[in-house]
Amino acid sequence: MRGKFPDSPVLFADESGGSLPRGTIRNRLRYLMELEGRPAADRFSPHALRRACATHNYERGVDLVAIQQLLGHWTVSSTMRYVRPSATFIEDAYRRAVTTTLSELTADEGSPA
Repeated sequence: MRGKFPDSPVLFADESGGSLPRGTIRNRLRYLMELEGRPAADRFSPHALRRACATHNYERGVDLVAIQQLLGHWTVSSTMRYVRPSATFIEDAYRRAVTTTLSELTADEGSPA
């Protein structure tokens, strides 16, 4: 529908160019997952997609303020509630920090005082 209403500020428009009712996307997603036979334990919500988008962008190095703008949050603290980095991401960040610190310390020890 978006192509029919290029001047509309609405991202997901209904047939008249207005906003979709609040539950429409959620209900359609639920219907499609049921239609494909996805087990109830493997289903997800549009809100889970927002969290995944925020997390994946953060893990790829996108600036937190850019993610805030993308999600339409007023504050970065709201955005931080959406970002849930994986354990692997956190471990890798810790390793990089320790490696950098150790290399800086060993470089300082080798330089004359």
